[in-house]
Amino acid sequence: PREHALNAVTNHYQCRDGRWIIISLLNEDKQWPTLARCIGREDLVTDPRFETKAGRHARSVELIKIFDEVFVTRDLSEWRKILDGNGLVFGVVGILDDIPHDKQMIENEVLVPFENDTMMTISSPIWVDGSRKVQPRKPPALGEPRDEILRNAGYDETAIGKLRAVGAVA
Repeated sequence: PREHALNAVTNHYQCRDGRWIIISLLNEDKQWPTLARCIGREDLVTDPRFETKAGRHARSVELIKIFDEVFVTRDLSEWRKILDGNGLVFGVVGILDDIPHDKQMIENEVLVPFENDTMMTISSPIWVDGSRKVQPRKPPALGEPRDEILRNAGYDETAIGKLRAVGAVA
């Protein structure tokens, strides 16, 4: 379980809004004082229990409890600004609502707008060499291109009329 992690500064914590943040200090000795300052607990830097990396690891359960109490005092958006503004490495446990606004998904064209719309959809993963990828279109409304589809399938106007007469198509 998370409470028994070997390293409190490479762990995940719940924020006030229920979102989760993942702290990952890559250079723990150098970044530890910055993290302590960011969370408003500069006292931890000189606390004999946590002064050294070995001490922090040996007492990770204690430090996790302290971090749990601290991270739950602010929303994820606030922690993002604080940690990012101080150059600390962290991640966010994503949720479904994040996807439509995910900068990386949009820039890599995983999410693309429908033709003549701002609504986003997932781009087809299929690429045909030498061909231009067709922009996604919204599906037709019920019955909208019915006659066109039937004509493309080989039905003439008489046959389409017969299908209507027997109730096979509306």
